[in-house]
Amino acid sequence: MFAPFASRDFRVLWLAIFLRSGALWLDQVARPVLIAELTGSALLLGAVLAARMAPNLLLGLFAGAIVDRYPRRAVLVLSQAGNVAASGALFVLLILDLVEAWQVIALAAASGLNIAFFQPARQAILPSMVPQSSLRSAVALSQTANTVMRIGGALLAGLLLEFADFTWIYGAMTGIYVGAVICTALIKTRGEAATSARRQAGSLGRQTLAGVRWAFETRWPLAVLAISIVMFIFLVPYQGVFIPLMVIDELGEQSSWVGYLIAIGGAGAAAGSLALAGLRTIPTPGRLMAALLIAAGVGLAVLSGAPNLAVVAACVFVAAACSTNVMSLANLTLLAQTSEDMAGRALSLMNIARGMIMVGALVTGGLADLLGPRAGLLTMGLCLVAAAALMFATPLASRVSAGDS
Repeated sequence: MFAPFASRDFRVLWLAIFLRSGALWLDQVARPVLIAELTGSALLLGAVLAARMAPNLLLGLFAGAIVDRYPRRAVLVLSQAGNVAASGALFVLLILDLVEAWQVIALAAASGLNIAFFQPARQAILPSMVPQSSLRSAVALSQTANTVMRIGGALLAGLLLEFADFTWIYGAMTGIYVGAVICTALIKTRGEAATSARRQAGSLGRQTLAGVRWAFETRWPLAVLAISIVMFIFLVPYQGVFIPLMVIDELGEQSSWVGYLIAIGGAGAAAGSLALAGLRTIPTPGRLMAALLIAAGVGLAVLSGAPNLAVVAACVFVAAACSTNVMSLANLTLLAQTSEDMAGRALSLMNIARGMIMVGALVTGGLADLLGPRAGLLTMGLCLVAAAALMFATPLASRVSAGDS
């Protein structure tokens, strides 16, 4: 399970992801609460998440071509530096007491631009850091670096919301991002085994189209994409929209509980990642992904009727464990069945899926405004169960393989 940590560069990358995730989850908790306090609009809560994910949808495949064409370490460093700039700008606006809702949304989009490049790069560099036999553990453990700080970052955000203010949160976030940039720069592996060959393959546009053609000719990546899209539309947006509304409006609790509940979700995500890293074989990952989404959909349906925070916490734990394993399985199948020179473009399919959070966030915000938080959440849960069941029954899902890793 922990064999990838024998690689010095994997340890450094894990620490960089760990720090970045801490800052990211500070933001994931604070930004929706900030918008709620500035506007009180559920639709704008969805707009924040939509703005963050829009660059993934618009630039996803292009970002994959960049990752395949240039040293992956350089892409990681530059994307991290962009996070420093975006969070630092909001920090300054808060200090000057000039922050407005449109600025919060615009800077969320800037952060999303960095995510579009960072996510495929951090996965695509793994095969150059660890042997093939350790790839599945490396994918799961790199996800664990993200989920562990989902606990720490969300808890810290909850405490800061209770005892401090947003200025402290974004000041801490900017400092943590600086640490992540420094760690990323210390990675020695460049992840560019075939750089010269890739640069001779033609323009960025041609390489991007080559990635699209590969996905359609191979076909099974389309199943991974479809299952992931279902998750990012119907599952992932709930924590940025419905958790704040359930905690503050429906249960009448303090806003700090938004952070504490997301931290509980982090515990579920970490447990799910470690369970995946310890599996010996995964015979049908496509159907396992769909089954996990069905379980998550049931969790959302139960959450919609939750009478207290204890039930909310249990549902959040289950939903987070399921969603994290679906993301890990998707990344694993794309990495294990793809050549290294195509890895960035293959993983950029997840950028497209991740970008569909934009659609899910707007739908989620609209449902919350139209039906109320509980009925809107129940609707999303039932839609997730129905769509995931359809994916489970699709023959193409059974063709998805995790390879020999």
